[in-house]
Amino acid sequence: MIQYFTLENVSYEVLFETNWKTMSDRLKKEVNLERFSEMLREQGYDSGISVGAFDTKTGECVGLVLNSILKDKEKTAYDIITCTIPEYRRRGIARGMFEKVFALLKERGIETYTTETKRDNLIAQSMYRSIGFEIKDEVVTTLKTLNGSRQVEQYEVVMRL
Repeated sequence: MIQYFTLENVSYEVLFETNWKTMSDRLKKEVNLERFSEMLREQGYDSGISVGAFDTKTGECVGLVLNSILKDKEKTAYDIITCTIPEYRRRGIARGMFEKVFALLKERGIETYTTETKRDNLIAQSMYRSIGFEIKDEVVTTLKTLNGSRQVEQYEVVMRL
């Protein structure tokens, strides 16, 4: 059984470990706990509007939706990272996390929710569309890595709450 909770009392180490389990080997070479924590701080991570999925049998965090409120866009939240560890995928966990996130964002008066997804990640695009996001623009973002940075071709996806 899965339960969903906000992440006020969850350490960056747990967040990193959960995200690490979802990464490709290439990404694992580009990020560590320090870089991950720095990225969350730079993005304005807000644990009060971020949600984790926890397996009630093991206590393990098996999924995350990490969010921030954008400083330059009034009433807009940003999905920094969404992930579910592989053995828990295709069970509706992302949908459950987002349902909780939507309620939290609405409580804060947020009207728009945005993120990016890689252009070649058709599974993520399908998931975002299924919960109400729409593809808005093609964007190129810069991913800071342990070895510098690299460009990533993505789609901006947006939802009106």
